[in-house]
Amino acid sequence: MENLVVYYSRSRNTETVAQEISKAVNGDTKKIELIKDGSFAGAAFKALLGLKGKIKSIDFNVKDYDNIFIGSPVWAGKSSTPINTFLSDIDLTGKNVFVFITQADSKTPYPVYESIAERVGSKGGKVIDSFFIQTDMKNPLTSTQAAKPISDWIDKNRAYLQ
Repeated sequence: MENLVVYYSRSRNTETVAQEISKAVNGDTKKIELIKDGSFAGAAFKALLGLKGKIKSIDFNVKDYDNIFIGSPVWAGKSSTPINTFLSDIDLTGKNVFVFITQADSKTPYPVYESIAERVGSKGGKVIDSFFIQTDMKNPLTSTQAAKPISDWIDKNRAYLQ
C-alpha cells in the first residue's frame, strides 16, 4: 500500500506530526503552502468563516496512493484555510483517509473532524480514523513528544496500512 502524508503547518507543530507519521507508515510527505502568508489573526478569521487560502500548485497526484493522511492545525475552531483549499480541489475517490490535527486547546476537535470527514466524503474518500495532539505555539512539538502517540495511532490502524 502506498501512503501519502499531506499537511499544512504554520508553527511547525503539524509538520513535526506529519514527519513522524510519514516515518511510521513509510509514506511520501507533501506540504501544502500558501502563496502568501498573512497575519495569524487574519488567517484565524478567514478559517472561522470557512474560507480557502491561495495555495501553491500541488506537484503530486493522490491517485498514486492508497492511503492519504491529511493534517491541519486548528484555527479559531476550524481547519486551516490551506487545507480547505486542498480539500475543495482534490479527488479522493476510493481513498482511505486518516485525519490528524494539532491544536493548543486540550478539547478534542470533533467539529473539525466532522467538517473534514464530510468534505472527504463529498470527494469520494472515506475517513478511517482521526487523531489530534495538543500543542503549544510558543514551544513547538518535538519528534520525541510526538513519536509515542503517533506510534499508538498507527498501530491501531495497521490493518488498513498493509
